[in-house]
Amino acid sequence: ETQVQFRMEDLEYIGDVSGTASQSFLFGILPIGGRRFHVANIGSGGLLPNNRMANNALYDALMQREDADFVLPLSTSSVRDQMFLGNRTTLTVRAKAFRIKSK
Repeated sequence: ETQVQFRMEDLEYIGDVSGTASQSFLFGILPIGGRRFHVANIGSGGLLPNNRMANNALYDALMQREDADFVLPLSTSSVRDQMFLGNRTTLTVRAKAFRIKSK
């Protein structure tokens, strides 16, 4: 496991971003469909669970700013629509985008 520590002087704030992802679940736990190969994640633990829907929402947030090196998630909100034998959940992630300053 690798850790890198940055100070705010090492980073350049780019702007606020948000990402949204929807996922259907069979019996509430088995993911059905959705995007499988568009992933950005922040590692284990932290604000977001490490699942496909959260990774897709982070990917959308990161892709809003092409020059961003990473996003720092601030908040999440989700809406769950109950269906027969499952549900459809939509997750929205709000984050701040940063770039690492080069010397």
